[in-house]
Amino acid sequence: MAKMNKWQVYVIAISLFIHLAAAARVEGITEEKTVKISNHLLIGDTLTVHCKSKNDDLGVQTLPPYSSWSFKFRPAVFGTTLFFCNFKWGKESHWFNIYDDNRDGPRNEHPCVLCLWNIYPSLACKFDGIDLKYNLCYDWNK
Repeated sequence: MAKMNKWQVYVIAISLFIHLAAAARVEGITEEKTVKISNHLLIGDTLTVHCKSKNDDLGVQTLPPYSSWSFKFRPAVFGTTLFFCNFKWGKESHWFNIYDDNRDGPRNEHPCVLCLWNIYPSLACKFDGIDLKYNLCYDWNK
C-alpha cells in the first residue's frame, strides 16, 4: 500500500469536512433559526433583554408589555450553539439559555426552527409545535 504524503491527507480531510458540512445542511442541522422573545410578565412591566453567545453580543432590547423581539442565526455544525439572555424588570434579574442546541437543536425531542418564547415572571415557556401551546416551560438558570 502506498504511503500518503501530508498534502494528500490535507485534501482528504478538507473534502471530508466539506462533505459533512453539506450533509448537515441537508439534514437541517445548520438551517437558519429564528428566536422570538415576547414579554408576558402579566404585570405591565417593561422587559429589558440582553442576549449573547460565545461570539456575538446582540445588545440590549427594551420590550414594552406584550411586545416581541427576534434574532436569526445559523447554528454550528457540531451542535454547540448556545445563546443566553439576561431578563430584567422591576427589581428582578434572571439569566436563561434562550437557544441551547442540546435542548432546541434538530437532534432533540422538541427542536425548533422558529423558536417562540414567552417570558413570564417565574419562568420562560417555549411554543410546542406538537401541542400548539407554550407548554415547554423552564426555570431560570441557577
